[in-house]
Amino acid sequence: MVFNDKQTWAQKTLAADDIYKKVVKALKPHGLALPKTPRRPDIRLIVENNSGETIQFMNPGDHAKQQPEIIPATGDSRAIMVMLKGDTLEQQFENARKLDVIFKLSQKGLTKVFADALGNDQILQYVDEAYGPAPLNGQADRLVSLAWETQDRGIINIDPYRGALCAYGARAAENETVFRNEIALFIKGTNTIPECVEGEGMCVAVSEDWKTGKISTRPIVPSVAREFYGAAYDNIPTVLINPLGFVQAVDLKNGQAAIDVTPPVRYTLKTQNVALRK
Repeated sequence: MVFNDKQTWAQKTLAADDIYKKVVKALKPHGLALPKTPRRPDIRLIVENNSGETIQFMNPGDHAKQQPEIIPATGDSRAIMVMLKGDTLEQQFENARKLDVIFKLSQKGLTKVFADALGNDQILQYVDEAYGPAPLNGQADRLVSLAWETQDRGIINIDPYRGALCAYGARAAENETVFRNEIALFIKGTNTIPECVEGEGMCVAVSEDWKTGKISTRPIVPSVAREFYGAAYDNIPTVLINPLGFVQAVDLKNGQAAIDVTPPVRYTLKTQNVALRK
C-alpha cells in the first residue's frame, strides 16, 4: 500500500473483515484454523427486583437504542444485570461493592432509587451498562472463583459475592478467536540496508452472532489486548501483512513454522510497477 497526500483517510485504512477472510483462506489448504484464546471475563452485578412493582430505566450503554429496560416485579426473571467500569478486575469488583454499599442492594435489591440513579453522572463513574430482565439465581450460579493469570504472570483472584438480593463476580473465562497483525514495513536510509519497523501492530477479535451466525471483527490495540488476554497474549497468532495489503504469512504460535502465503498476481504486478517507476 503506497500512501500519498491525495488519498482519503478511508483509503489509508485496512479492513479487518478482509484481513480475516484472507487468513481463513490461507489456512484452509493446510486443514488449519485460527485457535481460540481465553479472554478475561468482566465483573457483573446482578440485582433482583423485590420492590413489588415494575421498574423501568434506560441502559447507560444505550445498547437497546433508546428503548427502556423493563424489570417485572414477579416471575423468575426479575433481576437487572450491571456491567461495571474499571480497567482491571479488581477495579470492577470494587465498583460493584461500592454500589452494593451505597444503595444497600444486598438488603433492598433493585429499587426505583437505584434505577433512577443509573442516569446520574456520579453513579455512571461505576456503571458501564445495565440491562434485563434476568434470573438472579441462574446468573449468580454462573459466577466462579476466578484465578486470572496476567501477562506478567501475576495471579488475580476473584471470589464471587452472594447476598440475599444481589450477587457480583466473574464468570469463567471464555475462548474467542483473535489474531495480531504486523505490517511488513521497511525503512531504508542513505546507502543502507532496509530495516523492518518494529511494533506490535493491531489485534483483531472475531465474533459470531449467536442468532444469525454473521461474523464481525473489532480491532484492539495491544495495550488493551494485554489486559483482555493476560498470559495468553504471547500465544495469540500473528499475521504478517504486506504494505500493499495482502497477508504474507500466518504464525499460529503452535511450535510450527509460519505459513507463507503466495500473493495474488495483481499484487505481484503492482509491486513490479512500483519498482519500475523508481
